[in-house]
Amino acid sequence: MMGMKKGLSFLLLVFVFIAGCAKMTEEKRARNAQEYYREAVNAYANKDYGDAAWSFNEALKYMDYLTPEQIENAKFLLGKSYYYDGNYVNAVVALEDYIFYYPKLSRTEEAYYLLIDSYIKVSPDPYRDQEYTWKAIDKAKEFLSKFPKSSFAQKVQGLIDTAYRKIAQYELNIAEFYENYGYTYSAALRYREVLINFPGQVNEPEVAYRYIMCLLTTDRQVNIEKEKMESLIREAKDKLEEARSEEEKKAAQKRLSFLESEVKRWEEIGKKALEEAKEALAKYREVYGETLYYRKLKELAKEKGWKS
Repeated sequence: MMGMKKGLSFLLLVFVFIAGCAKMTEEKRARNAQEYYREAVNAYANKDYGDAAWSFNEALKYMDYLTPEQIENAKFLLGKSYYYDGNYVNAVVALEDYIFYYPKLSRTEEAYYLLIDSYIKVSPDPYRDQEYTWKAIDKAKEFLSKFPKSSFAQKVQGLIDTAYRKIAQYELNIAEFYENYGYTYSAALRYREVLINFPGQVNEPEVAYRYIMCLLTTDRQVNIEKEKMESLIREAKDKLEEARSEEEKKAAQKRLSFLESEVKRWEEIGKKALEEAKEALAKYREVYGETLYYRKLKELAKEKGWKS
């Protein structure tokens, strides 16, 4: 009996000890929340944005011990801290989180602006994929639809222009790549798309010049494509001769017919490209006048056998 009482007394002591620890832990968590929050606010005020971001993150781990006002402020300043510290990837995450939970507060407009700019800064140079630049544009349009009279509207419009210029340069880089490797018709199509989709974002007289020049030299790509097809045609003819069954002969003949039609298609593309070049050159003169670019194009046209 005495042993049982001792056992119960020991368990009671353990329970009291655990309860005491739990109580202390709760108190410590509450204290940590406030201390980290205070440190974060002070660091932000002193422009120590890296330290501020770290402390805000620590404070938000004890979110249950912060007031709703402190939570909102911590989330907002966390995004700004990352942004001003140049940590744009984490800024995107934090600002997206803030906008999700606080879509209609007055500070949401600033959060949108910082988010859009962060997406632009996260996106790579114009030589690589511009997924994040398009994301910035989507967010900017979303912002303008929600807050058309915002004091940040003009700044956001400026970011849209920046984003479009970056994407236009990306498209120009692709066009130049095609042009440099002899795929002049593909380049012409790219240049034309830039002129249509990014007016005012590029040097239009120069891009129009390159567009028309590539149309005039479409024969370069036509020759490349025809050489490819002719090589494949020879292979197809060999397979047709080697075919034994009717099924093999039909398959080989079908492929041969397709390849021969591709040769004709590229020949037709070459003719249409020259017709498009004639119309575009006349339009160029009408819009930009007889500039140096225009005179170069006229000279190239003469080389192609055009009459003045």
